[in-house]
Amino acid sequence: MKKILICGAGMSATDLISYMLNHSEQYNWEVIVGDIDVETAEIKIGGHPRGSAVYFDCYDNELMERYIRDADIVISLLPPGMHAAAARIALRHNAHVVTASYASQEMEDMHEEARKNGLTFLNELGADPGIDHMNGMRSIDKIKAKGGEISAFTSYCGSLVAPESNDNPIGYKFTWSPMNVIQAGSAGACFFEKGALRCLPYNRLFTDPTIIEIPGFREFEAYENRDSVGYRKKYGLDDIPTMIRATLRYPGFCEAWELFIRLGLTANNYHIEGSENMSYRQWISSYLPRGHADLESALADQLGIEKGGELHKKLLWTEILSDRPIERVNGTPAEILLDLLLERLKFNSGDTDMLVFYERLEYNLEGELYEHVSYLVTKGLDHWHTAISRTVGLPAAIGAKLILNGEIKSRGVLFPWAREVYGPILNELEELGISYETQDNKIQNSKYE
Repeated sequence: MKKILICGAGMSATDLISYMLNHSEQYNWEVIVGDIDVETAEIKIGGHPRGSAVYFDCYDNELMERYIRDADIVISLLPPGMHAAAARIALRHNAHVVTASYASQEMEDMHEEARKNGLTFLNELGADPGIDHMNGMRSIDKIKAKGGEISAFTSYCGSLVAPESNDNPIGYKFTWSPMNVIQAGSAGACFFEKGALRCLPYNRLFTDPTIIEIPGFREFEAYENRDSVGYRKKYGLDDIPTMIRATLRYPGFCEAWELFIRLGLTANNYHIEGSENMSYRQWISSYLPRGHADLESALADQLGIEKGGELHKKLLWTEILSDRPIERVNGTPAEILLDLLLERLKFNSGDTDMLVFYERLEYNLEGELYEHVSYLVTKGLDHWHTAISRTVGLPAAIGAKLILNGEIKSRGVLFPWAREVYGPILNELEELGISYETQDNKIQNSKYE
């Protein structure tokens, strides 16, 4: 019997856990789910005879060692900075690893050792990163196979609430790791556009979003993801003039979110001493000029927005100027803001979430210019089996199955842009109802000329 350790039972883990348990009899698996919240893990296991829940704290090395040493494969849904720590232990105990997050340099540095030990450490196997990589490489390989020369690659993804559940003025609800949302974009972004390197610092990232229209659906706005530059080489498009990867949001989100950034409320690198003795109104006051008599007016003036206007109303709706007490002890600004928004942007039991993917490539073929467009919109089934749970958990689950069954034969630190990975995973996702619509159109001019 092979032992599968799933590290993390949070919002993205539901369908991963269900998939592994549903296949456990067929493949003779034992599934152990570890989380600080054991009760949630037990709920998601649902009494399955091949599943068990254990208390698991990724910041407790002894506890990590205890459970990883007995596993044949570790599926990590831990915080991004902890994947490598789990993988390092797995390396000592000859366990394969699957993660759904970006691979750190520390993870990539384990490649040779993992390869020599006959282990597969498969990373970036979720939604974004994950499904976007796999569909992107499938598109690239198809275009190259027919002799096309690719000149532009753009890829967009957004984890959102479905339109019918989009009922707040910010246009967003937390459907996945909330702190990751608060910190999104804090590293800025770099990408290539029309042959030129473009770099956007955090304070400008949300100021000029691109409008993206999903055919037959609706418009979204997009801001660029972290570092798109490295994917030119990873995708085999070393000299491509345009390479952009970006995040989708409902129109109006970026303009509102940029206000939090300008105020300094998303900073996570210092603490507010005695924050638990303040109200949110008192906290925000500390960011505004001295001597203001009217805090609402001072906030509008500081941000250069109209008092009583749409943006001002959006800010006040979040209750950042309320007398609500701050509960976080010596919190960072990001933590204090998060505690407030967790309630205001809560994904409620009756809500439906949605994942939206959009990809557009330009290529030359036999002297003609074409665009290749592919897109996917998928909604959650219910409050547990959400779209984010399905699109993050199912690719990771299928990848783990392929490793355990010997269908992925490559060893070392791997990524889903390899054909032996993306082919079978995308095929099975299509069987599970997660599939792209695609079209190729002849065009007269490049969008990036």
